[in-house]
Amino acid sequence: MQKNFGNGRCMRYLLGVLLLVFSFAPNICKAEDVWVDHWQSENVDIYVMVETLESGYFSNGRYFNVSTKEVRNGELIKVIEWSFSQINSDFWRYETSTMKGSHTTVVIPENRLFEFCMERLGWDYRIKERWYY
Repeated sequence: MQKNFGNGRCMRYLLGVLLLVFSFAPNICKAEDVWVDHWQSENVDIYVMVETLESGYFSNGRYFNVSTKEVRNGELIKVIEWSFSQINSDFWRYETSTMKGSHTTVVIPENRLFEFCMERLGWDYRIKERWYY
């Protein structure tokens, strides 16, 4: 026995239920910028673009990449891409999209950007000899 709801009542009911479900569903696609530091020397606030944080391993080490926003007085100054890496158990190094040439720099304590990303990734870190991670 087939029931006829007539005049599209079934379709309206189904659309209403779907609308109700999706209106209470969590926002699946969202970008998140998290403030991590204020660089007094440049008078900028540093925000991590959390959705850009990615990490991985290579044959003799590990790495992570992240983008940040530099903001001064509520105005976006620039977006910078950071690449952090560690080969074997050597100290952590980084390079940015604003560096000239192809070199890396040792990450020195207390780098709040580095620490935020490491904690977000669930990776352990420690300060070695008070001069580097």
